[in-house]
Amino acid sequence: MWYRWGQVASILKSCKGYSLLDALIALSILTVLSSSVLPLYTHLYGERITIDKRKQAVILLDHYWNDLVLNRTLPPKEEIVEGVAFSIKESPTQLCVSYNEQKKNDNVICRSLPHEE
Repeated sequence: MWYRWGQVASILKSCKGYSLLDALIALSILTVLSSSVLPLYTHLYGERITIDKRKQAVILLDHYWNDLVLNRTLPPKEEIVEGVAFSIKESPTQLCVSYNEQKKNDNVICRSLPHEE
């Protein structure tokens, strides 16, 4: 259907505001869009927490590796940072930090120790 400009202009001049139907349609569109974005937001929030735990593990590993190599200080067996328990294991060749995560069984980050001659 093709409208003439005069008919369209007269329809727009007689419009005095939004109707209840316009508001309900806009609200339903907003609801659908927000409900489709919410799962993505929760997934990204969970990934952010996972990355933060891994970052804390790398910081601990770096700290205790430096203490072990430079100062010959043995690391503790376990350390709790922000409610997360990190286990620290030392072997003759490497130093490892592990932590438990809900979705995965166990995450381990290791760094090799320098060879002594």
